Amino acid sequence: MPVYKYSVLKGDPQSGRVAGPADKPPHYHIEVLAGGVRYQVAVNIESANGSEVLYLINDAYTPPDTSALTTLPPGMTQLAGVDGNPAVDYVRSRAGGRPIVTRSAMTLLPLPGGAGSGNLQNAVIDFLNRAVADQNGTIYAFGSQYTDGTGIHDIHLNQGNPVNYARDNGVWQDGMLVFHMPGSNQWAAVFIAFQSESWSTDGNGEPA
Repeated sequence: MPVYKYSVLKGDPQSGRVAGPADKPPHYHIEVLAGGVRYQVAVNIESANGSEVLYLINDAYTPPDTSALTTLPPGMTQLAGVDGNPAVDYVRSRAGGRPIVTRSAMTLLPLPGGAGSGNLQNAVIDFLNRAVADQNGTIYAFGSQYTDGTGIHDIHLNQGNPVNYARDNGVWQDGMLVFHMPGSNQWAAVFIAFQSESWSTDGNGEPA
């Protein structure tokens, strides 16, 4: 079954902080203002045994279709989870004839305490600060809506999961962060996946 209400949140980034239950890996929570409403974006920033994080930081990102993003209204837009921009699929989305991301280009985030274990968090904070500093800086967060609609999570690959997370498998429903800084004409993106997820999937997002 696909993730709950696959959506993209577009808005004005405000601030960020590390938060999360004591018994789970922490997330970086970004506060976003859109249409007078405050939303929260919860981003996985730490590896854990059995769910090691893979990540890619792209500070020269080219969206498959920039107009599909810039013409979105502020706030939460639910997507159909089918082939077509702006929906995201790590395995199938292409820009300029090339995949927007490949597994081989991603880096394994070390477990807490290891050298480089804070790299993902630092990159998210850096992009956030740049977007906040830009008068028209915008964030686009792709993932699954909170059940109460106040935020978005599952900001990562959402297909190829093993049996224990197979309920989330689907195509054209992957999560990612995109930052647009018009003042410097820059797009940047953060891609996140888990080592346990397969990149060879069938039409239902199940491991092929």
